[in-house]
Amino acid sequence: MTALPLLTLAGVSVWVALVFIAQLANPEQSPLAMGMSGLVTGRYGWIMRLAFVVRGLTALALVGALSSLVPEAATSDLGLVLLAVWGGASALLAAYDTDMPGDEPTPHGHGHAVIAFVAYVAVAVGTVLVSLKLGDAEATADLARRALPIALLAAVAMVVQFAGFAAAAHDAAAASASPPFFGGLGRIAGLIQRVFLSLVMFWTALVAFGL
Repeated sequence: MTALPLLTLAGVSVWVALVFIAQLANPEQSPLAMGMSGLVTGRYGWIMRLAFVVRGLTALALVGALSSLVPEAATSDLGLVLLAVWGGASALLAAYDTDMPGDEPTPHGHGHAVIAFVAYVAVAVGTVLVSLKLGDAEATADLARRALPIALLAAVAMVVQFAGFAAAAHDAAAASASPPFFGGLGRIAGLIQRVFLSLVMFWTALVAFGL
C-alpha cells in the first residue's frame, strides 16, 4: 500500500478518535439529538475543530490516491471534484460555529449550515459516482461492488438526516401542544447524522484499503 491510501486510513482513525474524545468531553450534548457541530461550542471545542480539518485532509488524501492509483477508465472526474469539495468544505467548517438550539441566528451559524449542506450533498453524490465508475475496470471492479452499497446507504442516510434536522427545527418552534413533526424524527437527528458520517468515513477507509 502506498503513502496516500495509508494517509487516508490514518486520517479516518484520527477523525474517529477526535470525535469520540469531543463527545466524552461534552456529555451534556446528547449524541442522539444534537449534531456533531455543536461540540465546537462546548468544552475543548478545538478538538472538534481539529476533527473537521482532519476530515477534510483525509478526503483530499483519498482524492489524490484515486487520481494516481485508479485506471483512467475507472476514474470519475466529477466524482473526484465532488470529493475534493467535500474535503475543502469539511475543513472550512472549523471556521464557522453552528447556532445552538435556542440561540439567535448568526451569520456564522448560517455560513456553517450552508457549508455543511454543500459538503454533505457533494460527498453523497461523489461517493456514488466514484463507486459506479470503479466498476468500469477489471482491477477495481471488486472494490466497486463493495463500495457502492455503502455509498448508497450513505446517500439515503443523508436525506433522512436532513429530514431529522428539519423536524427538530419545526418541533423547537412549534407550541408544546403540537404533535412531533415526522413522528419525532428530530429527537434522533444527531444519531442519524452520526450514522451518515460514519458510513462516509467507512466508505473512505474501504476504498483506500482497496487501492
